Amino acid sequence: MAGDRPWDNKGKPQPKKNGKKKTKTRREKIAEKEENKKFDKMEVIKQLENKYEMSKVDALVAYDKFHKKFTNGEINKEDFLEENKENIMAEAFFRVFDEDNSGALSFYEYMMVKNAPNLDSPEEKIDWIFTAFDQDGGGTIDVDEVSEIVVALFKMAGKEIKGLLSEQEIEDCVDDIIDAVDANGDGVITKEEFVQNAMNSDFICNMVKS
Repeated sequence: MAGDRPWDNKGKPQPKKNGKKKTKTRREKIAEKEENKKFDKMEVIKQLENKYEMSKVDALVAYDKFHKKFTNGEINKEDFLEENKENIMAEAFFRVFDEDNSGALSFYEYMMVKNAPNLDSPEEKIDWIFTAFDQDGGGTIDVDEVSEIVVALFKMAGKEIKGLLSEQEIEDCVDDIIDAVDANGDGVITKEEFVQNAMNSDFICNMVKS
């Protein structure tokens, strides 16, 4: 029944279900890399080159400009919204990338938003969502990244999920997406598969049109 689907929840707490171990968020993964001294300046630049086809020079200039202006390495919500006041999606983007509700975005998160289109149509949203969550820019996403997409779509729609959805219910949404987009069933989702088939997912169709 439609009312049993997690994305149809009207904000009422759902009963807890046994789910798999919680996966790390994108920010937790980035923090872990930074802690291990692996996610340095040049790796951030490489990510921007791969994901957004920025030149190395442009990416370096953007990095240095950001860190000169925001010496703590983060931009707060007030400054972010002021910079993006012409973008009607600005607040939704901030909700998506401020995963720990710290009220600030890192340079990399900031650049993902800056490189987003206006996202007027569902197709534009789908294309951008894939690019944003394809962490290494390799053109494919895995189950963990699909899980992050589920959470991001709830946030973009202005729906808080903390305390409302169990891990199992999030996994149900992930399964709905994978069943719809993994055309050859190999467990690896390419951008072509995602863009062409995403609207076959009841969850994605419901969320990007909301």
